[in-house]
Amino acid sequence: MIAFARGWFRRSVFKTIRFLKHPRKLRQSPTRRWFARHFLDKRVWKPTQHTLSGGMAVGMFITLQLLPIQMPSAVILAAIFRVNIPIALAMCWLSNPVTGPFLAWLEYTIGKWVLALYTTVPTSPFPKHLPESMVEAWIVLKEHAPVMLVGGIILGAVASLVSYVATWSCWEIGSRMEVAKKLRGVKAVAV
Repeated sequence: MIAFARGWFRRSVFKTIRFLKHPRKLRQSPTRRWFARHFLDKRVWKPTQHTLSGGMAVGMFITLQLLPIQMPSAVILAAIFRVNIPIALAMCWLSNPVTGPFLAWLEYTIGKWVLALYTTVPTSPFPKHLPESMVEAWIVLKEHAPVMLVGGIILGAVASLVSYVATWSCWEIGSRMEVAKKLRGVKAVAV
């Protein structure tokens, strides 16, 4: 039963991709052309050194933005930059209810520090409880949201750069180790 379901799902996915990539269908709509060019490209689904590193960077940047639409944002940015979409999605799961408070505190601290260099920062402390009225919530949001936004962008940019370099380096080290292992095998056979 599971094999039947798996086969049916796979066939339906391939039929859908074939339907969407058909040249006649693509000429009909610029939206379909854009979708096919970005989402149906095989490079965004296969992990290569560039796409994996780029997917990690996009996912890390988006996960450090405390937005309610992290996953759609990661998919769209990964498709636009043509990097690995599944990795960008998986990186979005780093910010969850357990890590969220720490990330919020870190973003707020970095944002407050950076904004203090250029402009005034909020003097009221960050609220420890939820506001009781909509007016109070709007005042808190208006005062503290720019600090969180600046902190999130800075922290996201630094973390995405570090994750890109680290992933690229790990892939490079792994491929060199694999080549060395093959060479050792060839030398052992030759002896």
